Amino acid sequence: MIGATKSFGWAGRLFLQSGGVGTFLAATVVLVWVAAWVLGLLAAQVPYGMYVMPLVGVGLAGAAWRFPRWRRQGLVAWVWVVAGLIGLLAGFYLQWRTPQPGPKDISTKAPQFDVVVTGKALNVPRLNASGKRRFFLAVEWIEMGEAPYTRMERVTGNLYVTVAPDQAEGVTPGRKVSVKGDLYLPVTAAFRGGFDFKNYLAQYHTFAGIRGEKVTVDTQSGQGWGLWQIRQRITDVHRQALGNEGGPLVSAMVLGARVVDLDTNLRAAFTRAGLAHTIAASGFHVSLLLGAVLALTYRLGWRVQLAAGLVALVVFVMLAGFEAGVARASLMGAVGLWGLVQTGQGDVTGKRQPLPLLLIVAAVLLLYNPNWITNLGFQFSFLATLGLMLWATPIAQRLTILPPALAELIAVPTAAYLWTLPLQLHTFGLINTYAILLNAVAAPLVMVLTLGGMVTAVIGLAQFQLGVWAASLLQYPLGLLLAIVNWTNQLPWNSIAAGRITVGQLLLLYGLLGLLCTGWLWQKRRWLWAVLFGIASVLLPLLVSHATRLQFTALDAGRIPVMVVQARGRVAVINAGDERTVRFTLLPFLQLQGVNRIDVGVAWPGVPNQGWTDLQRAIPVRALYGEGGNALTDLQAVTVGPVTFHLTNTEPPLLRLTAGRESLVWLPASTLAQQDAWVRQGVPPAQVLWWGGGTLGNRLLQSLQPYAAIASNFRVRRGDMERLERLQIRTFVTGQAGAVQWQPGQGFSGGRQESAG
Repeated sequence: MIGATKSFGWAGRLFLQSGGVGTFLAATVVLVWVAAWVLGLLAAQVPYGMYVMPLVGVGLAGAAWRFPRWRRQGLVAWVWVVAGLIGLLAGFYLQWRTPQPGPKDISTKAPQFDVVVTGKALNVPRLNASGKRRFFLAVEWIEMGEAPYTRMERVTGNLYVTVAPDQAEGVTPGRKVSVKGDLYLPVTAAFRGGFDFKNYLAQYHTFAGIRGEKVTVDTQSGQGWGLWQIRQRITDVHRQALGNEGGPLVSAMVLGARVVDLDTNLRAAFTRAGLAHTIAASGFHVSLLLGAVLALTYRLGWRVQLAAGLVALVVFVMLAGFEAGVARASLMGAVGLWGLVQTGQGDVTGKRQPLPLLLIVAAVLLLYNPNWITNLGFQFSFLATLGLMLWATPIAQRLTILPPALAELIAVPTAAYLWTLPLQLHTFGLINTYAILLNAVAAPLVMVLTLGGMVTAVIGLAQFQLGVWAASLLQYPLGLLLAIVNWTNQLPWNSIAAGRITVGQLLLLYGLLGLLCTGWLWQKRRWLWAVLFGIASVLLPLLVSHATRLQFTALDAGRIPVMVVQARGRVAVINAGDERTVRFTLLPFLQLQGVNRIDVGVAWPGVPNQGWTDLQRAIPVRALYGEGGNALTDLQAVTVGPVTFHLTNTEPPLLRLTAGRESLVWLPASTLAQQDAWVRQGVPPAQVLWWGGGTLGNRLLQSLQPYAAIASNFRVRRGDMERLERLQIRTFVTGQAGAVQWQPGQGFSGGRQESAG
């Protein structure tokens, strides 16, 4: 019995205390099956991965015969066989619950231009990163054809709508709305690790979008009462008291940024500083909320405390929205609340027996919505909570030179950060250098603002002006917090692009973190070797890849030609596009590639390049040629590693990039007459042609003699594609293939070849 308890410590303590040997053995089996359910959902993300689960179960069943200790814990052979089958069942369940469009879904009509869709608005329009308003529409009808519209069909499903801010006025949940615009299908990630818009919309059972030009709201249709009105009143209280920037920030600290119109630059500043969790409804908010409720009801008995706490949780979930992080935090808080009021000890996060509780909560949430297994909010929330449970107390206990309160302030963000860092590297390839220190310094201010925001929200719901007056008192801690965040973001190396790690490296790091929870690694300083091994396993492959990579990547930026040249440790960027291109395409790609410095930047004339200002704020640019920098003629014979830049002796010149025996030529927008003039002036051959997708003349193609071509556009005319095919020129279109990567001497990857039509 003692050996079993020690080897399965947390489970043993939980269940031996509550019912003896039989309960412990049964609970151990249940926890194994719960873990199999979660692992089965994870395995289903890999092709045929879920079919491996029964084989793993059979293998562990065989191992059970060799380990008597397992059998004493109740983990006999049949338990592992059932666990493998549960993992397989989880994979089938995920496939069954994965959203799919119906036969009459609006997505079956896309793409269509100049259509009118009619339906009911599902949410309040929110501001997106492009300055437009977005909302979801439960569609009922679609009108197509030339105006006046000749066809009207009944459709179903949801539609993602983006419109100009003035067109969203009057749109509220339940209102009947007609939207005129262009219907489109969302695209997947343009490059590995990029934002997958298609998958994002699928999480909301939406498979099409519309770029709205005009919105007509039926003011006679029923609007109905809803929680959105309460949210709106809370944000109005904070906005009137603290301004258009500070007000939504405090509201986001209370309700979460997902349901608040928070300025995109402010959101980016908090994310870059490592404080994104403070504006996302999470366990931090639940702990503060329940702590305040229990303090107020301390003398009223445990039944009143429990009821008040549960009511507060329900209201919080309703206002913040039942999404992955909120659901996880609320369930954990509810169970922790029960244990707290029953015993008068513990805390609101359920630390009395944390690990089985966290695992069971995760399984329950994934039973409700198995697609949350791929939700980053769920993953980060789960890992941060796990880190707090396992490491917060040990870290605080080792900081003996500090006062206990300060040690805890440092231990909490450190534990959460270390357990989320591997996933952050795998997802974003980014390290927030000062995140731990900043979280420790900002914790008191965040606590004051969050609790103050909650109190003033309640006051404002009862009496608006009184709530505004009370919220105005938060301007001083708010100003101090914003000053700290802005100062931190201006520090050198505030965020480091380390590069995206592989799944294998991710699993290795979490394996090492798990081993650090055991006593064995802490003997004879083995933990130091484990830490060094983990750092080396991440840094060495990234450094080797960065130092040896020779790659040209044409990014999918619509009609804006953008290319990144990675040349054995040095980087060049040709065109930055506009602010949106930098924020959503160029900067994420550079971060995933581990780029912290651009050696050469080129702003080609006639191409949108306003984004260079935004890009230079995030990544230093050593030398910029073209608009806003050195003269373009100074680019002649500039080298970036083994790549040499040339300007052809034509009028206007063409940009030619040479790497070894192969070269790429950039062809700006031109007429056929201009192309013939280039041929007469003498255009040397090039292996790869990069152009904007316009018509190419036969003489120019015969002069260049490329074996491949890259078009930075949404599509290429059918006749041009057919001519390129006849000349056996492989052609990639970024708007259809995503990011296209060319490695001299090795060929293309990352895109798919397009055929005519």
